[in-house]
Amino acid sequence: MRGFTDAIGGGRAFPAPSPPPKGTVSVTLTENRRAARHRRALGYWAVLLSLALSLWVGSQVVPHDWVHRPALFVHLASVIVGLGSAVLLEMSGLLWMLRRTHLDDLRRVERTVSGLAWLGIAGLLFSGAFLQPDLTNPLTDLKMLAVLVAAMNGVAMTRLTDELKRLPPRVRFSMLPGRLRLWCVWSAVVSQAGWWTAVLIGMLNTASG
Repeated sequence: MRGFTDAIGGGRAFPAPSPPPKGTVSVTLTENRRAARHRRALGYWAVLLSLALSLWVGSQVVPHDWVHRPALFVHLASVIVGLGSAVLLEMSGLLWMLRRTHLDDLRRVERTVSGLAWLGIAGLLFSGAFLQPDLTNPLTDLKMLAVLVAAMNGVAMTRLTDELKRLPPRVRFSMLPGRLRLWCVWSAVVSQAGWWTAVLIGMLNTASG
């Protein structure tokens, strides 16, 4: 190996590259976390403004039948896509907790379904604006709150996802710190509670209507 190096360098040995200073790694990690906090803040505001816009349009616009029916179809499709994505992700997390799969498998599922979950939430807010929601009905208010909770939890889960990305791909759930395990369980429970509450109230409103 030395002869090969000398031949390339004309008889001179090149020094091995020195590793980056420890301070550089720390600064980079701090900058990445700060950027992630800014993205989450933008996400929270985007969810709040989108919900407010959807409610405002719903209270101001009286859609024709040719608009109402497609909007209802989009609304139901968005429920299926959003709820299905959430259930698939939480089931993958449960399998990881039970040591049936690895963390790397959960990461692959998360990368696949996270976009679909946000597509479902966006579809709910967009189509709901043309379904004339009755905001004087407490059940409708509770449904809107459930959708808001599910969306806000989705934004908050990006921080949890970043934490899990730093772990080895085959780490077991039982090896995680207690705080991180509780965080995983809590995020899953909030997600399922939000989605199922919105779905069940939507079914009740449809049946009563």
